[in-house]
Amino acid sequence: MRVTRVRLWMFAAGVLLAGQGMLASPAAALAAHPLSINTSAANGTVVGTSMDCPSGTLDLTRHFTAGASLASGAFSSLTGQESVDLQVLTGTTQAALRGTDSRVTLTNARGSVVLALSAGSCASPTLMLSGDTVKGNGTWTVVTDNTATNAYRGATGAGTFALNADLGAGAANPWTLALSGFITVEQPDVTVSTRARWGNLGLDYTSRILTVEYRIANAGPGDAFGVKLLDAAPTPASVVELGPLPQTLGTVRAGRTATALVRYRLPLGSPPCAVLVLGCRFTTAPQVAVADALDDGGTQSSQVQVVAPLLPVG
Repeated sequence: MRVTRVRLWMFAAGVLLAGQGMLASPAAALAAHPLSINTSAANGTVVGTSMDCPSGTLDLTRHFTAGASLASGAFSSLTGQESVDLQVLTGTTQAALRGTDSRVTLTNARGSVVLALSAGSCASPTLMLSGDTVKGNGTWTVVTDNTATNAYRGATGAGTFALNADLGAGAANPWTLALSGFITVEQPDVTVSTRARWGNLGLDYTSRILTVEYRIANAGPGDAFGVKLLDAAPTPASVVELGPLPQTLGTVRAGRTATALVRYRLPLGSPPCAVLVLGCRFTTAPQVAVADALDDGGTQSSQVQVVAPLLPVG
């Protein structure tokens, strides 16, 4: 079996409030991911026959099923599975596929995308049949799926395919299928807000160590994967970032929030804390790595304000 692919792509207020900043939003424009999957295997099975064309030269339908593993990188960074389920309309020397009942499903741990394959019709077949071997080209489109738990809900796309498969009775039929085109998936849209507090029941106040809670909220329609707070450098430089950074937050589903805690040492007697560290204000520049369900993404940056609590507790 051989499968290859070319890469398809942040609380509230009160005396403890810090600030909020919006990250550059990837949801403004859906990115088209190139899709190119080429599969070869010898596990094709014809599991039944029927007569589905009311007229014309195609007098027999053969139900062909097969499957193949998808390596990491073929359909996102995860390993997955390709399932083939085709109703091949056949005649003596020609064949066809209908998008209504010929499907290829690409699946991984995040969900699945179903492709409908079409090539000709009962009246106008476009595939060639030689003995039990069907061969030719056609088109595919993504079948709409809005299942909430499917990370690929709302996906769209289209492309072409090339098929070469044996349709002999039983199993162990060799087949190859090449898929190419583009897929778009719903995009995450993350924002960062902050809340500052003195840790250790306020004892960190005496050491001027402030804990900043970064809330990474996903307000977009798409789930966010591989979310990581890479850095949150403070300004001015007299505020010292103690970390820990970077922090891996993992998956942030649409409508959900993840939290990272970062500690800073505040200066005393110099800006921005000239007299007291209470109420001291400074800015940070959180950098967040985020990707969509197909692992396309990048680093997004923002500027947020941090305000130390007005009381030496909290």
